[in-house]
Amino acid sequence: MEAVFVTATNSLLSTSSPLQNNKKCATNLKFLSPSSSRNYKKISCQVSKSKGETEGRNTMNSSSSTSSSGGGKMDEYNTAMKKMMRNPYEYHHDLGMNYKLILDNLIVGSQPQKPEDINHLREEMSVAYILNLQQDKDVQFWGIDLQLNVDRCKEIGIRHMRRPAKDFDGDSLRSGLPKAVSSLEWAVEEGKGRVYVHCTAGLGRAPAVAIAYMFWFCDMNLNTAYETLTSVRPCGPNKKAIRAATYDLAKNDPWKEPFENLPEHAFEDIAPWERKLIQDRVRALRGT
Repeated sequence: MEAVFVTATNSLLSTSSPLQNNKKCATNLKFLSPSSSRNYKKISCQVSKSKGETEGRNTMNSSSSTSSSGGGKMDEYNTAMKKMMRNPYEYHHDLGMNYKLILDNLIVGSQPQKPEDINHLREEMSVAYILNLQQDKDVQFWGIDLQLNVDRCKEIGIRHMRRPAKDFDGDSLRSGLPKAVSSLEWAVEEGKGRVYVHCTAGLGRAPAVAIAYMFWFCDMNLNTAYETLTSVRPCGPNKKAIRAATYDLAKNDPWKEPFENLPEHAFEDIAPWERKLIQDRVRALRGT
């Protein structure tokens, strides 16, 4: 499957579109100017259209940045990612922010590097919320001035949220997924614009949060949610951590059997009553 990564120096067009047979949970998103963001309809789980149907909006920041970190840091990060995540994907910080539209209201991508990236997300992609999954040390590693980006968000009307999780750590992701999905689901329900979910590379934590949201709130099983996202943005999020977080929410009893004792594919799907229980428990985490 061919990814779409568009920079000032590189533009690859995807040859495929997301799955079209998933249950639609709400109405289409209107493309409005930033000044009229309050007129957005509430939206939820409609799979995004192909690039041609969205009039070329499914792109990444056209203003790439020159990496101040150098190739050494990218090599170090990619080596760790390949070893810990056991996937072949790489992050190229020097090419600038990259992302993909997953649902009509949900974008998954890499870290914004500068205020101009924030401007781009607001003006070109109608983003009204940013959910940042990075720890402080992740941002510092790449020499990014996070406060500068947060300040820019405030200036142009983007709600910036943080739900840090440790990179390359399935246990941290498992424990952090419910609160992260809680923030994502709240932003979607607010319906004032698109939600941009990012970690560092947009290949592990961010897609995992998006997949968990689709699994728990969009009436998809885990494999359908996983394929929906990875067919658009090739990446390797930790499916086991999503299954484990699902188990924790659905079977939150002190006498439950340890997740590690369950069959390999347990909790790749859930019963309607389990989904309702998970939704209630995730929504109860709002504001925590």
